[in-house]
Amino acid sequence: MKRRAPSLLLLACLLTLSTGLITPVAGQSLDPVPTPFSTDVQTEWLHEVLPLAETFGEKQGNPAAWPGYRTKPQSRQRELIGYAFLSADVPPEEPGYSAAIDMLVGVDTDFNMTGVKILDYEETYLRIKGDFLAQPDLLNQFREKAISNEFQIDQDIDGIAGSTVSVFAIARGARNAARQIAEVYLNYDPGDPVREARSTRIRELMSVSSWEDMLASATVQQMQVPLDDGTELLLSFTYMGTEGLGDFWAGKDKYALAERAASVYLGGDEIMLIAIGGSAAEKFQYYQLQVMQENSAALSWFRRFTADSYVSLGAAETGLLAGQATLLGAIVLPETVDISQGFTVAYRHLNTAERFTIDIQLNGLALQLAQGEDVLSAAEIDSILRAENNWLNQLIQDPPWGVTPWLDVTTLILILASAMTAFLRKSEQLRWITLAMTVVYLGFFDGGFISVSHIVNTIKLGPGFLVSGLPLLLFATFTIVTTLLWGRIFCSSLCPFGAVQDFITRFAPKRWRRQVSQSVHDKVIYLKYLILSLIVGAAVLAAQVSIFQYFEPFGTLFFLNGSLILWVILIAILTACFVVPRFYCRYGCPLGAALGVVSLVSPLRIKRVPQCEVCVVCEHACPTGAIRREKVDFKECVRCDICEIKLIEQAGSCRHSMERIIASTSSASTNIAPTDTAPTKDASTGVS
Repeated sequence: MKRRAPSLLLLACLLTLSTGLITPVAGQSLDPVPTPFSTDVQTEWLHEVLPLAETFGEKQGNPAAWPGYRTKPQSRQRELIGYAFLSADVPPEEPGYSAAIDMLVGVDTDFNMTGVKILDYEETYLRIKGDFLAQPDLLNQFREKAISNEFQIDQDIDGIAGSTVSVFAIARGARNAARQIAEVYLNYDPGDPVREARSTRIRELMSVSSWEDMLASATVQQMQVPLDDGTELLLSFTYMGTEGLGDFWAGKDKYALAERAASVYLGGDEIMLIAIGGSAAEKFQYYQLQVMQENSAALSWFRRFTADSYVSLGAAETGLLAGQATLLGAIVLPETVDISQGFTVAYRHLNTAERFTIDIQLNGLALQLAQGEDVLSAAEIDSILRAENNWLNQLIQDPPWGVTPWLDVTTLILILASAMTAFLRKSEQLRWITLAMTVVYLGFFDGGFISVSHIVNTIKLGPGFLVSGLPLLLFATFTIVTTLLWGRIFCSSLCPFGAVQDFITRFAPKRWRRQVSQSVHDKVIYLKYLILSLIVGAAVLAAQVSIFQYFEPFGTLFFLNGSLILWVILIAILTACFVVPRFYCRYGCPLGAALGVVSLVSPLRIKRVPQCEVCVVCEHACPTGAIRREKVDFKECVRCDICEIKLIEQAGSCRHSMERIIASTSSASTNIAPTDTAPTKDASTGVS
């Protein structure tokens, strides 16, 4: 009866596993679910992600977005605040752990993200951990965050332990989508190497001239306006219609303000800079500015500038204008004005009779730029683009996994190196140290362990899923390469749940262990291959059906979360591991089954020696029952080093040839002693 106990326990565990297949996922938690799991956007959700907006326009444009508005307190005019949009409307979507995460995102006119709301997702561990992404502490971090930031996980964005890939998908997906929306609707400049080179060249060409040179060449033209009280306005005008000129005259930030006004103003888009100086600078009235171009059929009279076509840029603090003016402003010329032709600007101070005018005619570099001439040659542009499109440069600047979490990568490399060193040196002590790091860091702290869910998600999302995070890419590559070369090193040293089973075997009382009968073992080992087939089949035929969580209990253990049935499965399997070493690895692990299939082509297998034909020491010590004397079932071997360490420790203890050992055994059986040296006991074989 004692020998049947493990079989009955095994049957009970298998029944528990199969019961999980028919347990519904829905309703596993009675807690309210913050995520609506719907992309049918409600008005209140728009206010959540763009809270300063009082009203919203209709969803429009390409990519589609909802414009948000508020009313200016003084003028009572409607002011654009920003845009709200669905991440799904701004392709390409950033893949999460299992699929794209549907989000509602807000971005304001200052290029800041104003809110992120998770609408729907189907992440792998949703069924184990619950609605783990809709955490206020996570999502509130995206408010008032400039979209130019890198959104580095664990640096300027706090992640969630065990959900690195998912948080990457939220941060990178929201950031990239917000940048696209800002580019289309708010003239956001994400950085263009050719544009940067143009701006640099323009600044270089402008910098060779002094203020006096600018006045002498009419690059800058001035208007003097004496006022009745004896003070005077000195207005300086110059063309500022390109980024390079804007940066030179006013600086990047002030030029961005002017460019935004030009993009919003429907009457035109050419920009003139006006520097206000003189003793009456503080009395300047922009609304008294007017523009006229005589040869314009559509505009034969002076046109007054309004709040929409004038932008105050603040104090003149930098560059040539710092000592020549007090305030800076930008005027957006009406679209009917041909900037390449001469035009007239007029100013009449309020309550005065005299109108002062100045005729402006662009020349030199300003005229060339206004006419669309490039300051870079075709060869220079081609060289810049070749350098930018270099694959290494692209990989460094915009890696497919997003921002590199260097702390996570460094820790993972340390663990992988430790595991590989222990394996190659056959160091049992270092292997146990690695197992401890695996359980603590990969299991409970990081949660970044490899599981069959990675196979499922690769099937659903394609191989590109594996580059969604650099730690994942490193871990997956290490696992695949080592399995192809040596076999299941991952199972022996890097699987947190395998490590837990090894610790159970090491510290549990040996009297609890039972031997599974050979006939039962040889049949039941194929159960994990059946489980693997079910999981892969579900992923291929029914992408929305997820059953793997019922066969991978470590998610419940390391996340300390899950439904009642998942906890029952975990406890049953752990209990079985006290009786049968590596019970789960032997009979239930679908990932182990997949790696076992891969290991069938591994060339660097465990060496066998002639003594193995009669020795059973390693067979009895194998935690997965993979050894039958000299034969090793390599798909079941987890490369735990136990048998190899025994061979190394006992090397040379038996120096007789196999023929002499057999002869000695035969002689002993007929009471005939060997004729040469006395027999020596070989601890590795148990043969004298």
